[in-house]
Amino acid sequence: MELNTTLLRERFFIRDRDVQAGDVPESVEALSNRLVVPLVNRRGEISEVFVIRSRIMHSAIRMAAQITQAFMRSGPVMLRGTKYSFEEAWQLAHSRHDEKYCDDPWICVYHEGKAVFASGNRHPFLDIIEKCDLKNPGNYDNAVMIAEETFKRMGRDVSISHNSNIGLVAHIKEQTGRCGMILRNPHKSTTFNFIADQRTSDLSVTPYSCLNSCAAFLEGIQLSVRLGMNNEKIRQRLVSGTTSSEAQENISALARLRVLNEEIENFESLLDVHYRPERPDFPALAKEAEAFQAQLLMSA
Repeated sequence: MELNTTLLRERFFIRDRDVQAGDVPESVEALSNRLVVPLVNRRGEISEVFVIRSRIMHSAIRMAAQITQAFMRSGPVMLRGTKYSFEEAWQLAHSRHDEKYCDDPWICVYHEGKAVFASGNRHPFLDIIEKCDLKNPGNYDNAVMIAEETFKRMGRDVSISHNSNIGLVAHIKEQTGRCGMILRNPHKSTTFNFIADQRTSDLSVTPYSCLNSCAAFLEGIQLSVRLGMNNEKIRQRLVSGTTSSEAQENISALARLRVLNEEIENFESLLDVHYRPERPDFPALAKEAEAFQAQLLMSA
């Protein structure tokens, strides 16, 4: 199975045009990560397409990994006699750490413009965008214009602005996987990528393994930054080093980082993996976050 996909980090602003002179237009913000998952069969034809939206980047990517694995094992997901359990996939795709320390780690899976699985509280505007995108497939930018027209037919004159940036790009074939990701630290955002090549003829490169490794890196980066910022608060005795929520979060984060490192190392042991410019260093990211937090506290 081949997979070509891009994760977008999106921000929508919906503003009312129908306001009186001097009034401030009402504005609504909808945030989301969006990952399109085209499932391609052995003949090279697209069999199904899913869209995954989530609060957290790595949640969407891990959910995509579960869906692609199910497709590789048993074929089309939506046409089965025994209904595919998205709920079970979601339980495998997210962690207890996110459940406890992330504010509403919601997710939604769409098929043909309809939500076929959802957990948590997403913004309802995102459902409208997916329905509008279905009306003009292959031209996602036009979905915003169609959404404005949809609101107008409902009696609301609104303007919708859309900002996005890329969080992940993945091109995965049987023998090679090429994945590029955003690397966000407190000072700036850069990118890094890896190429995973088949090492032996009996072990293929799969979307499942590559996507899960991408998720592990993005989650590890996020945890490292949070860990470093909490460490600095503890070092300056702004919070307790044993009983505060920051201290408890750090204990959970360190345990989770060990799991993620093992996952990445297992990926590297099975395939020939090369990084450019280099593999993200989680402890170094935590140290950078500590320094950044110290500067913030000094200037406060």
